[in-house]
Amino acid sequence: MRLLRRGMASLLSLLLLLNLSGCWNYTEVDDMAIVAGVAIDKNEADGKLLLTVELVDTNGGMDKTQAGFKMISLSGDTMFEIVRNIISITGKKLFWSHAKSIILSREVAREGLIKAIDWYSRDTETRSDVFIFVSGEKTAREVLNLNSTTETIMSFELAQMMRDEKFISTAPAVEIWDFIDKLETKGNNATAPMISIHEENNKQNERVTGTAIFKKDRMVGSLNGDESKSMLFVKNKIKGGVLDMDDKQGNPAYSLEIISNQTKVKPRIVDGRLQMQIHTVTKTGLDEVMTPQGFGEGESIQDIEQRAGERLQTDILAVIHKLQREYDADVFGFGEMVFEEQPKVWAKVKDHWLDTFADLDVTVSSKVIIQSSAKTSRAIRPGD
Repeated sequence: MRLLRRGMASLLSLLLLLNLSGCWNYTEVDDMAIVAGVAIDKNEADGKLLLTVELVDTNGGMDKTQAGFKMISLSGDTMFEIVRNIISITGKKLFWSHAKSIILSREVAREGLIKAIDWYSRDTETRSDVFIFVSGEKTAREVLNLNSTTETIMSFELAQMMRDEKFISTAPAVEIWDFIDKLETKGNNATAPMISIHEENNKQNERVTGTAIFKKDRMVGSLNGDESKSMLFVKNKIKGGVLDMDDKQGNPAYSLEIISNQTKVKPRIVDGRLQMQIHTVTKTGLDEVMTPQGFGEGESIQDIEQRAGERLQTDILAVIHKLQREYDADVFGFGEMVFEEQPKVWAKVKDHWLDTFADLDVTVSSKVIIQSSAKTSRAIRPGD
């Protein structure tokens, strides 16, 4: 009997494998409208949501060396309604598995993002690792429309930019699952990178720099690129980038490439008050000396390290104070840290955490270490 049961189980497994090996859910590429990314605006004409979809153009097949794109815009009362109605334009159902980016206008972000992203996070066919952006321009659509000048699939290019953002550290890289997680977490406010159009020599390109700050699902302000870098230091999200330093006279002189960074944040009770203590240790390389005098008279590596540490400490405190005083938004996750390490304190402040955050005492100590001076330890000295 045992052998019979084993035989039946093996036969059943074989039949299941045979069924799965068939193309039970196979769809011809020509029958799909492959979504690369979307832009979400508020339609000026009727105040409804306006969805612009960037589609991968598969026409031409192997004759094309590079995939093209199509742009379709449609407005409606809800996202799901718009997505379904786009079928009447494309003649195809939208395929979301390759989508890489969502760009939202500041107007939509300020009014509240839940109405714009709830469908996307809920639908079973969409991806949770798509990057989210807030447009620094009047609309989100005009950023996505840059593909007409760059002749590239903009959403794919944006995704690659965010994967390389660690080399710059002037904006956070935020996927939609992480954004929604922050919206739902008490003691941690959400952020998103800002994207704008950069024009130089009559050529336009997208540029990601700066951070949109949210309270609940509403955008309440923004940080510039330098402020965003300081924010990322606090969050221990720095993987690379550059610290520019002045000489003793205050002139731009040195570029320090960030090799690694470690930030530790500890909530402590000091004199009966909650205090956040932040310590950063940043290892760098001296990659540029802009003066022919080199370090100058009396200027040493240790001098540069000390000034860099003091500058970083000042910048970090400045961005924390800005978030406390102007936006009242805890994007650093201090509340989560208090919950994890000081649960009794958290029980007392959780119902009015943002008020506590606005008045929170914060100390910062930053140490910068110059590990190397690249290929040479001396400055370039021009001859007479």
